[in-house]
Amino acid sequence: MSEFDLINQFFKNTKVKRDDVLLGIGDDCAMLSPPSGKILAVSTDTLISGVHFPETTSPEDIAYKSLAVNLSDLAAMGAEPAWVSLAISLPDSNVEWLAAFMRGFNELAERFNVALIGGDTTQGALSITLNVTGFVDAKLALKRSSAKVGDSIFVTGNIGDASIGLDIILNNVKPPDLFMDDYKSYCIDRLNRPYPQVIAGQLLTAFSAAAIDISDGLNADLNHMCKASKVGAIINIENLPASEALLVFYNHKPDWQNILTAGDDYELCFTCAKDKVTEMQSLMGTHNIKTTCIGEIVSGAGVKCMFDNEVLNFQQTGYNHF
Repeated sequence: MSEFDLINQFFKNTKVKRDDVLLGIGDDCAMLSPPSGKILAVSTDTLISGVHFPETTSPEDIAYKSLAVNLSDLAAMGAEPAWVSLAISLPDSNVEWLAAFMRGFNELAERFNVALIGGDTTQGALSITLNVTGFVDAKLALKRSSAKVGDSIFVTGNIGDASIGLDIILNNVKPPDLFMDDYKSYCIDRLNRPYPQVIAGQLLTAFSAAAIDISDGLNADLNHMCKASKVGAIINIENLPASEALLVFYNHKPDWQNILTAGDDYELCFTCAKDKVTEMQSLMGTHNIKTTCIGEIVSGAGVKCMFDNEVLNFQQTGYNHF
């Protein structure tokens, strides 16, 4: 099957249609009409087989995660997703594989009304590059550089479940006997199908001073925020939100270094002024979004991890691409 046959069969007729896409797939460029009064938020991520997902991952899950990690970046800015372009390198034109890939892609794209507007297809080792664009009010956009001393630090969801899924799939780690199949499926799903906290990010524009998505590990990503804001942070590890699956996996003695540095959580870490915490958590609760206070922004630099009033020093800070 030729490149243009692939485009016409799998990419051109996706279900999401938006009025702000004046010209989509099929020409040299897409033509788009951003809404008045908004600025564009743009993010690009590349996922490579064997690096960002195990080679045994299903095409549905590869596609879903590829889009999810990009939408997570928009969530960290408080942006509304709108458009995505897809560049994919394939070993061969496997029709069944591509059909499954697009099922996973469209599932998430339709959920967040994201229109596929173009891209590229080439032959080569499997890799996926997505460029996503969203809209946000310039005065409300969340930034890493806006944390203030005295702000409370929060995270959405739970931390560390995806790292368990990765250990099971990639490292053949055998869970304890009490680790039920439901726990295993849950953790693998958290690895393969992270849920981008888009709604949470949009709600936080009314409360949050700074935000970042947790991709390289909470410790590393919070450090990025602190560096950008020229502040420090103290987190209380005993306050970290942990699922029942995680606690059972670690026999209720979690490996905090692995949990804080493994990455792939794709939750949001954000700050909130103390006088807005109650209102913020109430609003999040009405949308069934779990938020947990894990620490505080302080003067200084870097992240100090405390457990039972003692500082934990980690040999690694987070995932490093190089």
